[in-house]
Amino acid sequence: MPSRPNSFVPSESEMERAFAGASAADLVFLMRQCLERGAYDHALGLWETFGRRLPDEPALALCAAIARFVGGEREPALLAVSELSQQRPGDLNAICVLAEMRARSGDKAGACTALDTVIEAYPDYPGAQAALASILLPGPAYRDVLKAVHRSLVPRTYLEIGVEKGATLALAERAEHAIGVDPADFPLEVSLPPTARIVRQTSDAFFAAHERSDLFGEKPVELAFIDGMHLFEFALRDFAHVERWCAPGGTILLHDCLPLARVTAERERRTRFWVGDTWKAAWALARHRPDLRIRTVLTPPSGLVVVRRLDPSSTLLKDRFTAIEREFLALDYPLAPGQWPRELGVVPNTPEGLKEALG
Repeated sequence: MPSRPNSFVPSESEMERAFAGASAADLVFLMRQCLERGAYDHALGLWETFGRRLPDEPALALCAAIARFVGGEREPALLAVSELSQQRPGDLNAICVLAEMRARSGDKAGACTALDTVIEAYPDYPGAQAALASILLPGPAYRDVLKAVHRSLVPRTYLEIGVEKGATLALAERAEHAIGVDPADFPLEVSLPPTARIVRQTSDAFFAAHERSDLFGEKPVELAFIDGMHLFEFALRDFAHVERWCAPGGTILLHDCLPLARVTAERERRTRFWVGDTWKAAWALARHRPDLRIRTVLTPPSGLVVVRRLDPSSTLLKDRFTAIEREFLALDYPLAPGQWPRELGVVPNTPEGLKEALG
């Protein structure tokens, strides 16, 4: 059994005396408690004490394999979980553990294959979507990328569609005017800059009721972030409204346009992590507005689209909106995880990639 420095594991007799009447479920819970606290050698001690009496309990075997893997015995642990997943092909717990072990061992392709299996069977398996995103979209999370955009552009005016709890609006620390639009009055989890305010309206109602001068004076919007309703037509309409308020040198960012699983990219929500069909808005812009410069940073969990070379005088989206909506509305997401649409100009989630996106 691998041991940790300065560690102590109770003897088998002590464990037997304390947990003599424990069920398999009790022992699994106890081993999980050990693992969560970093005591992998203690978890293995429990397995060696009770595992032989409960050889057909896969959850116990998985806990033991995780303890071995964390303790440095990676190959035996991988083999044990691989054999268990073959014996129990429908055991999502075993497959997800196998995926994480493969990922940590450098086998990203094998990890993705396992995670695809889990997500296909149960998209809301805890951590599966995040694990897939960490492999296919490595690097800083989108909020960190958005923070880097603020540092690079230092916008004087900032507009955000979809505020939720304020984390991204709070990034506009140096803006002279920062406006967030969101009808849902969620409690804010962060303090907003003194120059920021939230308008509690839907985006459609907001643009119908306000002109740019009402909120920004004579200044155009220099940076905007669209992360509102997760439906294609709303995102596209938001873009058309926002572009009209921008200067040609401004920047519009769109979130949730790189789905990793088809089930999360559907119009009808069936998963906890859900991007909806907002991806269609980016595709529609690439197809119908070739004058725009579009780059997409591969940032978790679902990418960040950077649109530049704006044309605030353009009415094309408004004029063709019904036709574009009809063209894209029934389209299902056609790409497998890790495949990216060429039209969106994907760039790596690195400082160099972000520099290219903002070029």
